[in-house]
Amino acid sequence: MKTMLRLYHEGNTDYHSTFFDLLHGDTETKQTKGLSYLFSRYPNLIQLFLKEVTRLTSNKYMEFKQGFDFVQVDAEMLSAGVKKIRRDITLSLFQGNTKKLVIIIEAKSVSASVQQKDISRQLESYLDPTNFPHDANVPMLGVTLTKYKVLHPPENGFVSLTWTDIIELINDVISLEKRKGEDVNIATEFIDFIKGVRKGMKYYEVEVLSVAAGKTYELTKNYFVHACPHTAKGFSYKTPIYITFRSSGGGEMEFLYKIDEIVVLDPLSPSLNVLLEGVQIDFATRIKEYISNRINGGYGFNHPGEEYRFYNLCSKDVIHLKHLPKPLINNSGARYYSIAELIKGEKVVFVESQDRYTSGK
Repeated sequence: MKTMLRLYHEGNTDYHSTFFDLLHGDTETKQTKGLSYLFSRYPNLIQLFLKEVTRLTSNKYMEFKQGFDFVQVDAEMLSAGVKKIRRDITLSLFQGNTKKLVIIIEAKSVSASVQQKDISRQLESYLDPTNFPHDANVPMLGVTLTKYKVLHPPENGFVSLTWTDIIELINDVISLEKRKGEDVNIATEFIDFIKGVRKGMKYYEVEVLSVAAGKTYELTKNYFVHACPHTAKGFSYKTPIYITFRSSGGGEMEFLYKIDEIVVLDPLSPSLNVLLEGVQIDFATRIKEYISNRINGGYGFNHPGEEYRFYNLCSKDVIHLKHLPKPLINNSGARYYSIAELIKGEKVVFVESQDRYTSGK
């Protein structure tokens, strides 16, 4: 006999629920608890996670190569020190009765934009032995899980993963489990939960982001890099699969660029070269050339002290919109389109949504 649970709430009588909607807490807490449960439910997810972290740490943590026989997964672990703080996810890796490695994951909401210095400071407190004395003599590694890739200073030794990275790992686990004939419903429901069963919890939120081309568009076409302030009002864009740029005047759009990666950094940081060590070489080189030419061209970065989002645009996956679609009325600010709307061949296209605030360069 098969059964199915449907959870009706939020005034929706046709609501597709998942196991994870039963979790208590706000949006961010639900995601953290849900991922913790997946780690405990699917040991293969832990193995793939460790493999990815090993890759990103350049094999510095040789403990990963040892044969761990037990992993304890703790969600919302409360500190034992005077100051009460909570670790989001703690993975304690054992050999026999000996704890050999502790990985602390600080996870932010899928839809939240965060600043590197804030999340780094928070993670540092989770690794502080005065707060968690039971891990004082055990090697520890901090991992941040965020909407966009965060470039931590190398001296911190922190690893940055995005929710897109985690979704890809979970999809790999689903493939592995299916081949063994195992149940994958929980893993599948978690992906549904993150991607949009609840509106604010998508690891990508729109198909196409459309922004005003501005004076830096030629640099974007040369280096396949787009940059905008990270947290400034008017720039908190939804996470897209593609991005396109509206020309001045009528707002014609000529190309759709697939986004490979988004990283957050301060373009004016004196430690830029060090920060970019955490980015693939080709993208890091293009970021540096983009920054240099943007400054030398007189455009600069008009939000001093602000981190910027840098979009890595795939040069091999560009869609040429030969009919140059445009909005009925053009203005500044973000607009969001479906891919189908932009490629159907009509001159005037209509948005699925647009941001309230307009933005300047």
